[in-house]
Amino acid sequence: MGTGEIAALAAAAFWAAASLWYGKTNLSAWGMNLGKNVLASLILLVQLYVMSSLTHADMFQADSHAWSWLSLSGVVGIMIGDTCYFRSLQILGPRKALIVSTTAPIFGAILGYLLLDEAVTVTIAVGILVTTAAVAWVVSDGRSTDEAPGLFPGSTFTGVAVGILGAICQAVGAVCSKIGMQSCEPIEAALIRLAVSAVGAFVVVAALGQVKSVITKLADVSLLRRFVPAVITGTWLGIWLCQVAFKHATVSVAITLLATTPLFVIPLVRIFYGHRVSGVAVAGTVLAIFGVYLVVS
Repeated sequence: MGTGEIAALAAAAFWAAASLWYGKTNLSAWGMNLGKNVLASLILLVQLYVMSSLTHADMFQADSHAWSWLSLSGVVGIMIGDTCYFRSLQILGPRKALIVSTTAPIFGAILGYLLLDEAVTVTIAVGILVTTAAVAWVVSDGRSTDEAPGLFPGSTFTGVAVGILGAICQAVGAVCSKIGMQSCEPIEAALIRLAVSAVGAFVVVAALGQVKSVITKLADVSLLRRFVPAVITGTWLGIWLCQVAFKHATVSVAITLLATTPLFVIPLVRIFYGHRVSGVAVAGTVLAIFGVYLVVS
């Protein structure tokens, strides 16, 4: 297993832990996106400065081509994709929201067919059907404990719909990120994506009239106790490791390994929430990952 594969699995584990904290954060989806993008961008900026000073390299190396693709990746994959995921997380809870997000590699295969003229084989078609069925199975399981935090409730249909939209955006963002990293290192790529996303999220939050509310909530120590660990694990480490994965592995392999996040969530939900994990949840998760494997195999 190479550097890219290890980074993808590590990112999946970090994102699983972050999802538990994000789900308990009393911020709107857009407010959460703005806050985590700003905080993680500052952390990455300091990290990039320290690393470039130690290696005596230029702090910024990305050319205009890289900036264009990474900016597009940030807007689609992080600004829009993460916001959709957060909304799904608020409605469905961490386990079900992450199950829905495992469809991202499916959309990667579809985008490859539509935009890159890549053939959709029988195996890929079967994988799409298997994963879709597994997602529907787990989401409709009425025997599992409700893990939704109840802070910003919504219908199950809405939770699934925005989750799928987020998965599509993440697939598009991954492809754009892979193209844009040809002239820079993963840490710089992560900073560009997050910084652009932060600006975009601020514009949206300002348009919604939520800037004062977001700032006030982020000044709450009790909220920061959940939010800061989520930003450190899921956004700073998670997105940086995602960029490492995209740099050193194919997009299909990286996205597939990133889709293993639900497997890490199942024991975490049991350990930290004390919730019973049903057999349907375990079987459906394994089946979903198997379907994803078929698609990218």
